Amino acid sequence: MKDQTVSIKMNVEGKNIVIAYLLWWFLGWAGVHRFYLGRVKSGIMQLLLFVLGWVTAVFVIGYVFILVWFIWWALDAYFTYRIVAKENKKLGVNSSTFSISKVAEIEDELVQLDKLHTLFEKGVLTKEQYELRKEKMMLS
Repeated sequence: MKDQTVSIKMNVEGKNIVIAYLLWWFLGWAGVHRFYLGRVKSGIMQLLLFVLGWVTAVFVIGYVFILVWFIWWALDAYFTYRIVAKENKKLGVNSSTFSISKVAEIEDELVQLDKLHTLFEKGVLTKEQYELRKEKMMLS
């Protein structure tokens, strides 16, 4: 039996357009895409506009805030691409990369045999169990 250790390496350079648009679509109501892109002040403004709009929705003015927020959010569908390009240019990144790689390391048979022998020496395995497992390892 072989143990397998899996580690995942993630590399992100620059601002990623896919991440920016996912944040815009799912969390754009809170301006999270703008926070991601380094536009903290406008992100706070979007969040405040949205919250203020819903809090004052019982009054007519609340719908005005929501309408302004919605137009801003919709325009960000275009502006997000431009902001990503501008941020990547500022960072000196030509194209953003987002890569996930799976690195698998299989332990050496000698390490496995050593572990099996340790279990036998500690009395966890009987001589028959030890020999049977050792034979299975040698055949695989």
